[in-house]
Amino acid sequence: MVGVLSQPKQIFPLPLLRFMLKAFALPLAVLMACCSGNTRKQAVQDTASQKPKNVVKQPLAMLPVDSSLTHFSRFIAGMPNPVGRTKSTFWAGYAAANDQKWKTLQDHIGSPIQSWVKQAALEKSTDPKTLFYPFAGGDYYYAHSFFPKADTVIMIGLEPVGSVFDPNVQTDTDLAVYYQNLPNSLFFPHRLGFFRTKSMAVDFRKGLLNGTLHTVLFYLARFDAKIHYLNHFNLDKEGKEVALVNQPKQSAMAYRIGYSLPGDSQVRTVVYFSYDASNQNLAANPQLMLWLNRRDKVQTFFKAASYLMHYDAFSTIRSFVSAHTVRLLQDDSGLPYRFMVSNGFDVNLLGAYTRTIALFGREFQPDLKTAYEKAKPATLPFLIGYNAEFKECNLQSARKAK
Repeated sequence: MVGVLSQPKQIFPLPLLRFMLKAFALPLAVLMACCSGNTRKQAVQDTASQKPKNVVKQPLAMLPVDSSLTHFSRFIAGMPNPVGRTKSTFWAGYAAANDQKWKTLQDHIGSPIQSWVKQAALEKSTDPKTLFYPFAGGDYYYAHSFFPKADTVIMIGLEPVGSVFDPNVQTDTDLAVYYQNLPNSLFFPHRLGFFRTKSMAVDFRKGLLNGTLHTVLFYLARFDAKIHYLNHFNLDKEGKEVALVNQPKQSAMAYRIGYSLPGDSQVRTVVYFSYDASNQNLAANPQLMLWLNRRDKVQTFFKAASYLMHYDAFSTIRSFVSAHTVRLLQDDSGLPYRFMVSNGFDVNLLGAYTRTIALFGREFQPDLKTAYEKAKPATLPFLIGYNAEFKECNLQSARKAK
């Protein structure tokens, strides 16, 4: 568990202080490599210079599969692929271990969530197909599990973007370390249902494991996705995307992956921004908000979000969520219950809410507890989030009232 700072005269709330400390700890540079020349090709994109819309539909026939990227994603996920290094007995052991861990994850968390999503039928056919997931890190797994119909996923985190590498030119020692580090970085989301921010600050600085790109590609491969393109980019002062041309990938603040899942007829996208989303940084560096404010309506997801939405220091993102969100799914670490009610959301309570973990004891919401006691909702068939250690899970499904 994350250590607690002594605070005789606390100027900032603890979750905000942790967020700020983590921001200062980001590496100044990230080791970058390139797996294939195909990743440098520019695909048709949903750029901020276009009229506001969430996604430019990309028929599969117009965007061929990038075999090198697809093979790389399957290589790091321990799945069958033609990369030469898979012939080693060491990789075979890594693959077998990943198969078992994935089965355990799906049996205990993934499949119950996916079944519940279908049975609960919370989504409407008219809902936006863009999912906004602040403070996500590399958590594509839960984004897809709870929002399987989303064709655009926008994630934000402090962690670096990262880059792919060519497995065939790496030393056995470097690969052995990677085979250990990547599964370790996934321990907390698999065991507890969330990425632990303190762990991510360390995990994504370890040799070949240099950013969230690795965990996203891992999950895409495990969902049997084909990768069509990978583009790193920056935002200019007007919030427009600027592709990296003859520039090192460590200078990128974001990447976009084009992918397709079995049965898809169009290419989906996942976009990740390495960005400090506090008001102070957004005021000094408004590019991200300029980009976001060109989006249309979205669905929003919060999970294990360090209760940052409870603080006015993150009111800019909070205001964006209120203005742009049609449907919201979150645990109690997202928008405060009083804020959802006062901002016109119809809230449906799910699971159980009786406490918070000690680290976030001051974020306990008595009004939310009272609402749960009155509603008496059924227990959720899975355990994720901070309260998983108490065998308790809560979600709030909210929809903006018309």
